[in-house]
Amino acid sequence: MALHIPQNPVRLAVIALLAIVFAACAQNSESGGEGGGEDSGEHAGSGEHGQGGESGEGGEESATQYTRTQTYDETRAGARLVLRYDPATQTFTGTVTNTTNATLTRVRVEVHLSNGVELGPTQPTDLAPGQSIDVSLPATGQTFATWGAHPEVGSGGESTAEGGGQHGGDSDAMAAFTPGLGGWAVIDGVPLGIEHKGHGLKAWYTSQGGVWTPHLSPPGPQHQPTGNATWTGEWAGVYGAGSTVSTGAANVTVTLGTATAADLTLRDVPTLGTLRWNDMPVTDGRFTGSTAANANTYDAVGQFGGADQAGVVGHASGADFRSVFYGNKD
Repeated sequence: MALHIPQNPVRLAVIALLAIVFAACAQNSESGGEGGGEDSGEHAGSGEHGQGGESGEGGEESATQYTRTQTYDETRAGARLVLRYDPATQTFTGTVTNTTNATLTRVRVEVHLSNGVELGPTQPTDLAPGQSIDVSLPATGQTFATWGAHPEVGSGGESTAEGGGQHGGDSDAMAAFTPGLGGWAVIDGVPLGIEHKGHGLKAWYTSQGGVWTPHLSPPGPQHQPTGNATWTGEWAGVYGAGSTVSTGAANVTVTLGTATAADLTLRDVPTLGTLRWNDMPVTDGRFTGSTAANANTYDAVGQFGGADQAGVVGHASGADFRSVFYGNKD
């Protein structure tokens, strides 16, 4: 005979309800964990690569990296920048255009190389509606695989944030300097630089993170002096933490003997007076040497160039001084 055990209907209903609730919670917990992970991933991606990461009003740097053969063509804050790298001249060239119906103030361009070097910014320029200007940023001697760029507009962005230290301030000051010798010109878009296209000579500085790096046009055997001579010119540079460009007389004297040697003199350097580098060996048209003043060491590198070594250019710097010097053969 079967044994019948009466069941309490209320108790059975409670048990069934609890079972349903526990099952639902378990399912929600499992699906929520997976779905929440995917959702977080998507939003993280948007935060890093989406519009918020690349389209700042003042011209935030794009996350896109370009190869040496690709062309940059983007519009930011109303400024359209078209830029490409020319390996023949080792220069980034292009245009920046105002695509709006209002004047864009202080438009400037920067290039960031994959080796960590930053080029620019170019001289800030106000652009009228529809106006375009040429962009040229030299990258001579730089080794890199990819690069990025961006235009900046207005007083915001890195140039203002950095003050006059590595961006706008020094570049603006150098732009106000006019070389005293014919054929020599300031290099646009770098904090400090001078060039003579006829001689194929240039010396300039790039800056990143407060570290200034000097550069010089490459040497060539045809630039080796063939006789005793003097090159007379001037230097332009910055002393201490200021951004005001100072200038003074400069000259290079070469003597031929058992070895070709060059003497360099920079006069009227703030605080330091006259700096002299003596008996620097000249090889393939280039000379390098060091001197001491006020318990600091100052390094100089120079390069001869042009027909019959008609010009000389170089850079001289130390802990509190950075400069370029240039001259023509007497």
